[in-house]
Amino acid sequence: MTNLAVRLGGNQRTCRIAAWSGLLLAALTALGCGAGGARGPNGPVGNGRDTEIHHEPCDIASSRAQAIDANNDGRADLTIVSEAGHLICRAADLDFDGRVDVWTYYDAAGNVSRREFAFDRDGSVDEIQIFAGGQLAEKQRASTLAHRIDTWEKYSGGRIVSAERDSNGDGRIDQWWEYKTADCPIIRSDTAGTGQPDPNSAIDYCKESNYKPQEQIENNRPEMLKKETDALPTETSNTEVPAASGTQSTPKPPDAAKKNSKGGKP
Repeated sequence: MTNLAVRLGGNQRTCRIAAWSGLLLAALTALGCGAGGARGPNGPVGNGRDTEIHHEPCDIASSRAQAIDANNDGRADLTIVSEAGHLICRAADLDFDGRVDVWTYYDAAGNVSRREFAFDRDGSVDEIQIFAGGQLAEKQRASTLAHRIDTWEKYSGGRIVSAERDSNGDGRIDQWWEYKTADCPIIRSDTAGTGQPDPNSAIDYCKESNYKPQEQIENNRPEMLKKETDALPTETSNTEVPAASGTQSTPKPPDAAKKNSKGGKP
């Protein structure tokens, strides 16, 4: 058995899968851990996609920019750029190291239109998010130190629905991920270099890994168990646990009731 850390729909988990499933191992390793060094040019190749990371300008040095120093270290932690009362973009240094970690851009209606993230503290953009009408529509991710985009994810209603990936860094799409749910993709791969998924290459991630999404576990719980666990008090509730069906709760003695009402002994 092999342990793999896999990122699905923005969430990372460790799973155990059989070593004999070579194609699944290759697909999951490429997405979860990143491929090796890129071998192709930094741009579109054949049936590929543009792998270059394009940073959208945000003039944080202009006279329209307002700098905010949250920790009084003399460096801007948040810079807001506006024009004629319209918010254009923001640059945020979340860890106070002097480098921008998140760039946020806005459309004419004031909705977020784009975000750029630098995750590894080197100032380079690693993920680009594209919004439509304020809703997330696409993510472009660079998952290796080559700093080239290798994963393109599509979203609908805030949920991931599909993804394309260049798993070996040659600039060509060689993996297609179709998400039945955010945690259970169907993975198809091109190992022959044709630019199309290989016949019979479809892998059901949840079926092969025996992973069950939380909502599936919840739906499969017996109704009796759902009712009993839903009735249990939470850490913040002050209600008593209800008596089981067919039994009666034990009444408090009169003396105890008097003590509780007066705050002590009578």
